[in-house]
Amino acid sequence: MENHLLNWPGIIKHSGDAELTYISDQSEWDNDPDLHNFELDEADFLIDSMGKLFSLTRRKDGYVKPEAIGRSISLHEVLGLIKAHAAQKGSCCVAKIYAPTIDEAFKIIASLEET
Repeated sequence: MENHLLNWPGIIKHSGDAELTYISDQSEWDNDPDLHNFELDEADFLIDSMGKLFSLTRRKDGYVKPEAIGRSISLHEVLGLIKAHAAQKGSCCVAKIYAPTIDEAFKIIASLEET
């Protein structure tokens, strides 16, 4: 189920919620059943490390397949999502969150998941 258009890591943005789910690589995506078994809203989407957006559609075999939607999100928008996510998790100094690239910004999410 290789998706050559998707650059890992990625995050899932859950509709109507500040929660983000970090996915480190293709192997984690393929092998973590929780990523395929949660209830997806049609408005949920995945953002890859280049800022490309992917819809999340369930296939007949029960797995979710990210499909490119031909749009991207800016670093500024990604940082806004991360700040909202960090605030929801109770992190302090959220306004100071910054990263020079989307890929680096995703590492912030990974570190928030570890705490």
